Amino acid sequence: MRPFLLALCALAAGVISEHASAQGSAVKLDISRRNLKNFLTDEAALQAYRPASGELGELLDVFTFGSVDLPYAIFWDPQACRLIGVLHIDRAKEMPQPAGEKSSAEGRSAEPSPPGNLDPYLFKAQGPFPLSKTRGIAGPVRYFGFRLVDGAPEFLYTCGSYPIEERLWLDEGGRVLRQRFFVKDPPATGLQIAVPDAWTGRVQASIGTWKGSLLVLPKDSSEVVLSYPLAPQDTSSQDNN
Repeated sequence: MRPFLLALCALAAGVISEHASAQGSAVKLDISRRNLKNFLTDEAALQAYRPASGELGELLDVFTFGSVDLPYAIFWDPQACRLIGVLHIDRAKEMPQPAGEKSSAEGRSAEPSPPGNLDPYLFKAQGPFPLSKTRGIAGPVRYFGFRLVDGAPEFLYTCGSYPIEERLWLDEGGRVLRQRFFVKDPPATGLQIAVPDAWTGRVQASIGTWKGSLLVLPKDSSEVVLSYPLAPQDTSSQDNN
């Protein structure tokens, strides 16, 4: 079996669920946990993993999910309590591999990445914890649980004294990644959520105002859903009209 498929094939031993999207398309999700070589490149995001020695270790027990019918592997890390990557499996297959090196999907770094849109990672964590710019939310993040909600993985953790729910699922037949944040009794000043700079102007939110790559929610808002388009929109039906 080709090594680039291991990130998805390893899921067979995990949870298999089916999530019906708001658009009515069902996406079967294969979910497992596995160790990965740290593929992040942003120094601020790497601080959560850098020990006093300065040497980065593996990413341990990372939640990995996707579908055997789709070319995406999605990674959520309970140590940093955040979405850390979305890998395009087909692009990873096409990457030239130095002799003796394994692909990032097999657990080794794929750096240096090819230029432009050939980078197999559609999403890489950037900056500190995404809600860290929210006034009143401070302190270490602590993961304490995982559950399935209508077939979608939902991660439970705290940041300081605030409990946070973060749900991820593939929508519109797997073409869009949805990310739902819910904070019970949020700070009165309102939540702020940062996304990687590469997604500025591309990610959509169910509520709030964008200031560059920072989403500012209205005061007392406790919930938001972000939408990341993973595949170009199919316009063939429109062209035929």
